[in-house]
Amino acid sequence: MTAPSLRPLSTTTWAWVHDRIAWGFSNCGLIASDGEALLVDTQFTLAETQDLLDAIADSVPGARITTVVNSHQNGDHTWGNQLVSGAQFITSTASGVNLCQEMTPGQLTALSRSALSTPVAAYAAEHFGSFDFSGITVQGPTRTFSGRLELKVGQMVVELIDLGPGHSHGDVAVHVPEDGVVFAGDALFNGAHMVVWSDSLRACISACDTLLGTGAAVFVPGHGKITDRGGVTAIRDLLARVFDTAAGLAAAGVPLREAARRVSAQHAGQLAHPERLFTAVAAAYKDVGVPGIPAGTLPLVEGMADLAQV
Repeated sequence: MTAPSLRPLSTTTWAWVHDRIAWGFSNCGLIASDGEALLVDTQFTLAETQDLLDAIADSVPGARITTVVNSHQNGDHTWGNQLVSGAQFITSTASGVNLCQEMTPGQLTALSRSALSTPVAAYAAEHFGSFDFSGITVQGPTRTFSGRLELKVGQMVVELIDLGPGHSHGDVAVHVPEDGVVFAGDALFNGAHMVVWSDSLRACISACDTLLGTGAAVFVPGHGKITDRGGVTAIRDLLARVFDTAAGLAAAGVPLREAARRVSAQHAGQLAHPERLFTAVAAAYKDVGVPGIPAGTLPLVEGMADLAQV
C-alpha cells in the first residue's frame, strides 16, 4: 500500500492521489499559476488535509490557495476545508443546498465506534472506525453556481462544470482546457463500484458523457487511479449495463433487494465494494418510476450493509 502523493500532470496541474479504493481515501487536485492556486477538494480528516497542504507547500512553493472547489459535499472531500483559511469555497447550487444529507463528523464517529450489533453499525465500524474526525468544523460553500463557471488562476483558465445529480445531488467537475485535464470528483470511481447517493443512475451515465465531451485526455477520479478517455468510457459502459439489468428486473416486478443481489452477481466483477451496487439499483429503480424506493444516507447504507453480508 503506497502513501498518497502529489503527482505532476503538467507544469500547472497536480493530483493528490491515494491509489486506494477503500472508503474515505479521496483524490484531490491543484491548479497553480503566477503565485495563485485553486485546490479541488480537501480530505476526510484534518491530519490528512495537513499532509496534503504540506506536500503542496514543498512541491509548489509560493502558491497561495485562494479558491477551493468542492466537487460535492461528502465529508471525504470537504472535512479539511477549515485548514485553508481565507479561501473562497465554491460548489454547485444543488450541492450547496443538499449538502449530501450526511452525518456530522461526531455522528459518524459515534456510529462507527458504537457497541450496536446492527449491520449498519458493523459496516460503519469496518470502513470508518479507523478515522479520527476530532476537531473538525464543517466549512460549507461561500459561493455556488449552476451550469458552467469560468475562473482564472493566474494565467490559467479553469472551467467548473455543474454535472447535476449523479453520485451526489450536485456533482462538480473541474476542467483545465490548456492541460487537457479534468478533476472529476466522485462522478468517477476507478477500481471500485460507484456509490449513487442521488436519485438517478441515468444521470451518472450522462455525467460520464459530459466529462468525455470536454475533450480532455487525463481524468482524475474521486477515488482510485488516474485514468484516460478509455477508462472513462469503460466506467460509463458498466454503469449502462447495470442500468439495463436493473430496469429489466424492475419491469419484471423483482423487489429491490433481490434485484440488487442479482445485479451484484452479474456485474460485481473484480471491482471493490460490490455492495455499493445496491445504491445503483435503487437509483435505477427510481429512474424507471418504481415507488417506495429508499432515499437518504441511512437507508442506502442499510441496503449496502445487507448486500455485503450475502
